[in-house]
Amino acid sequence: MITVADRVFRTSGHTGEPVDWARTGAQLVAETELVAAASLGPVDQVVTFAPTTHLYGTLFGDLLPRILGVPVQDLSHDVLALPVLPAGARTLFVCLPASWHVMRAVAAGAADLTGSIALHGTGPTTAATAQALPALTARGLRAVELFGSTETGGVAQRDISADPAPWRLLPDVAFADRPESPDETCLLHVRSPRIARRVGAAAAATTHLLTDVVRVVGDREFHFVGRSSRLVKINGRRCDLGAVEGLLAAALPGTEVVCLAVRDGIRGEHYELFHTGPADDLRPRLPGLLGDLPLPRGVHRVPRIPRTATGKVKTDRLYSLGVSAR
Repeated sequence: MITVADRVFRTSGHTGEPVDWARTGAQLVAETELVAAASLGPVDQVVTFAPTTHLYGTLFGDLLPRILGVPVQDLSHDVLALPVLPAGARTLFVCLPASWHVMRAVAAGAADLTGSIALHGTGPTTAATAQALPALTARGLRAVELFGSTETGGVAQRDISADPAPWRLLPDVAFADRPESPDETCLLHVRSPRIARRVGAAAAATTHLLTDVVRVVGDREFHFVGRSSRLVKINGRRCDLGAVEGLLAAALPGTEVVCLAVRDGIRGEHYELFHTGPADDLRPRLPGLLGDLPLPRGVHRVPRIPRTATGKVKTDRLYSLGVSAR
């Protein structure tokens, strides 16, 4: 049995202010062993693309190989590196949304992946996932997706397929409440012994309300519908678009700023920034203005922010203005 120290993981929070969440060593070990038993098979080696500063990377790129006593290749600092795959080794690939471009190269070069597993977490699958998966599964690999957060840890899992199945709660997780009608959507509210303690709080909560909108199916399954907030997760890093807009509005008086969430073929989710400021390029100034918040995928200067009569942004018109103003 390995000894695991308590750890603190930081999220950006819903307002852009960092929030520290403490997890006990027992919680970390319990989640690692639970997911391994529920979703994984025998593993001979681990290839991880996930940094250990993130809960997901800690669990499966560090603790799991230590628990199993198997070697690990840490590629989290070299996103283009190809893993070494000994013949016959049952490999666990700890994948982020962006790492599926490497997995496409793995699919092109691997002769046999029988018994290997791709574990995907920290954000939605991407177009590269769908492109890589047929060749990978043809070589014997199985792909599993995890759903969760820094606050809750893993909540649910499902196999990745062309026709996605509902998410199924992990064995120690239950719905804290649920709507009466099966067609009604709700915020995902879960009960779990692995909920983290917010640093400064006397104890961890037993339930947690996520910002994910779901439709509950049966006793232990749900479909993900979308996010209730303006939170996006960019390769595992949270970014509140309202916080980005607020910081830039304060720093750039007289400039209107709008951030739009977009699907991203590499990172799963991202955002584009539109502004009405001076014609000089805003991008070089953004690292100093946004601090630890992820930078936008694209920055567009527009002559105005088009809005409806009620003040809502006309997103289709905003994109066309941004393209024409480049």
